[in-house]
Amino acid sequence: MDRELIIISSKDLYLYVIYEDGEPVELRVEYRELLKQSGNIYKGKVKRVIPAMNAAFVDIGEDREAFLPLKDIKNCHEIKPNETVIVQVKRAAISSKGAKLSCKITLPGKYLVLIPSDPYITISTKIEDKEQRERLKEHIRWLLEPFNENGYGYIIRTSAVEATDEAIIEDFLSLKHQWETILKSSKKKRTPSLLYEESSKIYSILRDYAGNFSRIISDDIKKLKEIKEYVSKNFNRQIKLEPYRKRKVSLYSYYEVDRLINKILNPYVWLKSGGYLVIEETEALVSIDVNSGSHCRHKTLEETAYHTNIEAMKEIAKHLRLRDLGGIVIIDFIDMKDEEKKKALIEQFKQEVKKDKRPVKIKSFTSLGLLELTRKKIEDSLIKQLTDICITCQGNGFIKSRYLFSFELEKKISELKPFVKLSIKVHPYMYKTAKELIRQLKLTSSVDIISDITQQINKFSIERVE
Repeated sequence: MDRELIIISSKDLYLYVIYEDGEPVELRVEYRELLKQSGNIYKGKVKRVIPAMNAAFVDIGEDREAFLPLKDIKNCHEIKPNETVIVQVKRAAISSKGAKLSCKITLPGKYLVLIPSDPYITISTKIEDKEQRERLKEHIRWLLEPFNENGYGYIIRTSAVEATDEAIIEDFLSLKHQWETILKSSKKKRTPSLLYEESSKIYSILRDYAGNFSRIISDDIKKLKEIKEYVSKNFNRQIKLEPYRKRKVSLYSYYEVDRLINKILNPYVWLKSGGYLVIEETEALVSIDVNSGSHCRHKTLEETAYHTNIEAMKEIAKHLRLRDLGGIVIIDFIDMKDEEKKKALIEQFKQEVKKDKRPVKIKSFTSLGLLELTRKKIEDSLIKQLTDICITCQGNGFIKSRYLFSFELEKKISELKPFVKLSIKVHPYMYKTAKELIRQLKLTSSVDIISDITQQINKFSIERVE
């Protein structure tokens, strides 16, 4: 597989677009002025412990207190008000929710993920062969034992399969030194304070893919120099680093990233067969509806449903990754009666999501025919990162109908009777509706309708004129 990374910079943000065999598969956004919380390690102070919520709230020095589930405190020494704890952000603050914390610190490297507070050694679930898993696990345990006098636990990453012994030892020692530096820092710094953060998302991207990029292109020369230094220190591979120099056409336009972003923001995804998906994100979950549309190439309804569902499943796997959708995902596939076809769909789905760097767990079909899955949520989805709440509908996705607006205005006018004269301000969108209502009520001489662009579209303001 040929993998490329495109880095587009501006004064406000970086866009990182990952291409595999010429197709965009991931887009990550990094705002220059916003702190990337996920993965950060803090020295925090416990503010409250609430047994009824099975959680504690911790001050980590940010705007909102962070949430520490009590199930994640086994790696903390003591959780009670005013105690100091070292915690890591597992999920950044999302909309009205504060950051989610854990006392189980994880430091990701190229081949290992160090877990200092946990003595267990585990291995990536993406390595499926049992014999290979046990062989690799035992070999790396033996390899690192002389250097692991503190008994640190770690996760063996998929990339370790092809790594040399020397590279694995070097990665472990680097992570060990990093953790010891964090501990020393925690003894000197006040509470609350930030102990560790990565300066750029580019480093986590390079680690996730073990530096496996054939080419990295950017319009930011400084960023390419940083990458060159990081790659030379951490990866034993050659990556072509290419500055983009075509001034007349921006890198953003050359790779048509605007079309990619519009695709991500569009809830509709069209399938080649004529079917389509509707992807909607709510506070609690992501819902995906599969529709057959004009697809009717097969002899039976069951065959049509199966082939449309297979095509939809492949597209869903791509969009989970492309849109960075996380948490609970519910998919309403076209109804199939054949249980074997349902099992085949799930098995193929499991193969498709192996390309995803985030853990995806596919459950089974419910009694209502819905497929449930979860995808690890680290930060807001791309839709939330790239958009603001609509100033017209205030994020509702709709406004009141003209009929309802007219009804409410009529009732308010009747409540104010008797009056000599009224002045009513409405948004320009509702101006004609309000004028027509006043005409029908035969109040044109005693009620003035004023068009005011500053007025909220769903509301009106009324004043008595003496």
